[in-house]
Amino acid sequence: MSRSTPYKGPKVGQEAYHAATGRVGVLRDVCHVDDLIFEHRMPGPRVAFLRPAEGGREWMTDAGNVRFPEEAERHSDVCGEPRWE
Repeated sequence: MSRSTPYKGPKVGQEAYHAATGRVGVLRDVCHVDDLIFEHRMPGPRVAFLRPAEGGREWMTDAGNVRFPEEAERHSDVCGEPRWE
């Protein structure tokens, strides 16, 4: 995998939409998988770490799943509201 794969999503500290789960959180970091010191199963070259805005457990995902929050509006649930967790 190439380390030059650019990340074009939200910046660290900004709200981010996690397209795989529909959750929105604050982006904590984006790292290259080679920089991680623990086992992971990410398919892409970058890993994103997110945390709920009001606090809670951080989660990680492939950085390719991280989008700008406006995309949550396009993927809202049946009631027309995005799933903000």
